Amino acid sequence: MPEFAPVRLPHYDGRAARAHSLLADVAAWSGSEPIRELLRHFGGALPGTGTAEDLAYLDSFSAVHWDFRAGRERHETAPEPLGPEQERVVADAALALGLGAEVKPRLEHYTHVLVLGGLVSSCVFRTRFAAELLAGGIGADHVTGVGGFRPLGGPDLESAALTGLDGGEFEVDAIEASLKRAFAIAGDPEVSEGGDPHRAPGRAWKVATYETGPVTVRAVAAPSSQPDLRRADTVDTCRFWADEVVDLAPGDSVLVVTSAPYTAFQHCDAIAHMGLPYGCAIDTVGVDPATLPEPHFRKRHTASGYLQEIRSAIRSMRRLYQAAYNAIQSPTRTVESAALPR
Repeated sequence: MPEFAPVRLPHYDGRAARAHSLLADVAAWSGSEPIRELLRHFGGALPGTGTAEDLAYLDSFSAVHWDFRAGRERHETAPEPLGPEQERVVADAALALGLGAEVKPRLEHYTHVLVLGGLVSSCVFRTRFAAELLAGGIGADHVTGVGGFRPLGGPDLESAALTGLDGGEFEVDAIEASLKRAFAIAGDPEVSEGGDPHRAPGRAWKVATYETGPVTVRAVAAPSSQPDLRRADTVDTCRFWADEVVDLAPGDSVLVVTSAPYTAFQHCDAIAHMGLPYGCAIDTVGVDPATLPEPHFRKRHTASGYLQEIRSAIRSMRRLYQAAYNAIQSPTRTVESAALPR
């Protein structure tokens, strides 16, 4: 039996007045019983002098105790051993804090379904989950898979071979191929693109659009906001998609589709970078990799992995808290100035 009652993730329906309640939602999450118990089991305690101070403490504490990546990618990070009691508390806390299995979408219809890319395996099962949601009665006007010009590596190529997917050269190719499979799309897309992803991936971009009856399906890769330093990150891609591809506007609704362990931090980032700046409702659902039908894609959650994603959620909660505070202080801020850098 779970030890903790579920703690609701921040809720944003696009109304400006909801920025105030976002502060309360973040405060409730960061000061919740699961957070306090996690800290107790690892030798910490909230200062209790205010939400901003608690979040700063959690950020610093988690950097010391719960950051196992050391600059590596998630799939490159080996599990860290923990004691049995810590393992139990971490698993129960993670589920209560919103890192659990898939949840049902709140609305019956969304303007946009936004599928986040990743490794080829993630592209395959997230796009399939999005297609299942629509087949099950969730309505949408547009479905977009976002990826980047990250060259496909060993784990990607292995997953593509196992599932028979022609994933192409880059992550955006894999999300496009996965969308075509999930939504049974035939034919060629309308393509707009620029730059050379081989020579200057930070400056390259691509939009592939498929018209499939009532739903428009797209695959999008964006240029980087720091093209000389790195490829585009998720925030760059979402801004490009919002501004240049779909003209995201107040009154729109966005359903973000990801993997369950990442739901909390990606939901907060979506509100901070899309919901608040553009005035649109944000919901996020995650498919649980531990329950996938393919044994080669199935991934068991580890306690140290959960702790890593709780740290990610803490950092995103901190960004969201600042973004909501800024929106309250300056409600007429532009999209560019309201969105926080990562």
